[in-house]
Amino acid sequence: MEPLAESKFEMMTDVSEAFPKAQLHQVHGQKILRFLHRCIPLGRHYHPVFSLFNSSHGFVTVPFDRFRLVHPASWRKEVTKMLLLGADVIPEFSLLAPVVRKLDRGCLVDVGANIGLYTLLLRSVSGLPIIAYEPQPFLSKLLRWTVALNGLTNIEVRPVACGATKGEVPFTVGINGTIAVGAERTPANDSPAGLGTDGDWDREARITQKDRPVVKVPLTTLDDDLAEGPDVALLKIDCEGFEADILVGAQHLLERKRPWLFVEIHPEQLERYGSSVEDVLELLGPYYELAFWSFEHSGTGSKLHRSFAKCRKPKAHRYQSSAEMLAAANGRRRPSQIYCLARPKPARAAGTA
Repeated sequence: MEPLAESKFEMMTDVSEAFPKAQLHQVHGQKILRFLHRCIPLGRHYHPVFSLFNSSHGFVTVPFDRFRLVHPASWRKEVTKMLLLGADVIPEFSLLAPVVRKLDRGCLVDVGANIGLYTLLLRSVSGLPIIAYEPQPFLSKLLRWTVALNGLTNIEVRPVACGATKGEVPFTVGINGTIAVGAERTPANDSPAGLGTDGDWDREARITQKDRPVVKVPLTTLDDDLAEGPDVALLKIDCEGFEADILVGAQHLLERKRPWLFVEIHPEQLERYGSSVEDVLELLGPYYELAFWSFEHSGTGSKLHRSFAKCRKPKAHRYQSSAEMLAAANGRRRPSQIYCLARPKPARAAGTA
């Protein structure tokens, strides 16, 4: 790997911690891991092999699509899965890519950007400006560092949560963090100061992965935060059950601007926030034509067969109607995620819906 140019890191003007270049390493053992996976597709279960070739300290740069991700080396299972599956860890992006390629104006908004997988995939198919929202302190840093590492431009990372109101909200930190509700609130951990702001990145990675502390993060609405600036061409939302609240806070945007939408709907997790899949449809129905897919692996076959299936790219199942999707979302074996691609209705149709 070539030395990182200093100029690439001048973009990070709002990151207080310097990029830990001395702790950034290339991934070793990729060929062996991929050979083993071709022979027996076990995916992230090969993480002990990854550990044989790589330190568990600092960060590794993981090949992803045309880019490289900055990833904690200690998150071995996640790194191994990404090495072996690449962009196939986000199979649903195949639904979105053809739409994004046709967009020629406005900006792309990534709500729930995490460490930047969607952000990078969006950049791989479009040169439009990107606004990425990720409220978790550590994940937001990783995303900024990945943007800088790849020398990408026109990508703004906003370290805030999106919802129906403005203010602050308790947030359960994790690799896939969530807005905290009920018993998850722990006032003693409201400050993010315990998350390694002293530059102890290994400690911060461990806390984020395993300890799941609750911190307070700023909260905004998309209507307020995107009131100025370029029009929104696409809005992607993946926020672990908080999607209805986010859409409530974007009603002006949906009604007046009607960007394309790509929403990951979480049937069970929506209920934690007092919402439902029906609420999501009610918010979107007046302005959008909706299509739904699931990428869940089949639950049939032997246990060994199902284990192998989870290590392969799943196939898309398109629901033929909203009624079929709702039946699945409210059934005994709910899919954990349902993907909604929302095409804007013509203005006259939207106004009379």
